[in-house]
Amino acid sequence: MNFHQKTLLLALTILLLAAITPSFAMMEIAPLTKERAKEFGVELRMKENGPNEVWVELEFKAVGSLKDFIRVSLEISDGEKFLLGYSALKETRSPSGSISVQFLANRAFLDKLTLSIVTGFPTAELGYDLRLKDFVEPAKAK
Repeated sequence: MNFHQKTLLLALTILLLAAITPSFAMMEIAPLTKERAKEFGVELRMKENGPNEVWVELEFKAVGSLKDFIRVSLEISDGEKFLLGYSALKETRSPSGSISVQFLANRAFLDKLTLSIVTGFPTAELGYDLRLKDFVEPAKAK
């Protein structure tokens, strides 16, 4: 086999593997309202950090619909326009089994933030989207 045939065979092999490998980019999305979050045991807390910022903390237990917890991701959007995403916030697990993530944010941008509690398996993920604007008014975050 000459060099060109080997290169063509390698390229075809890579394309074939790419075609049969499951895509990790697709995820089902389910909105998480205040009522549904309460049913799931999801708590969202905010604590002042000076005049403009708040610490945002999300806490829940990986039970029921959240038992196959993978990660919590953060997305920043302006209306329908995607601005920034962070795929996995650092989680903390308590001895009681609670999982929490926290981050610092400017109050003026709280209405642009969405947290997703991602569950499932790499080939079948479900993101429970919690839009911060549905949970707290930025001016009242304390």
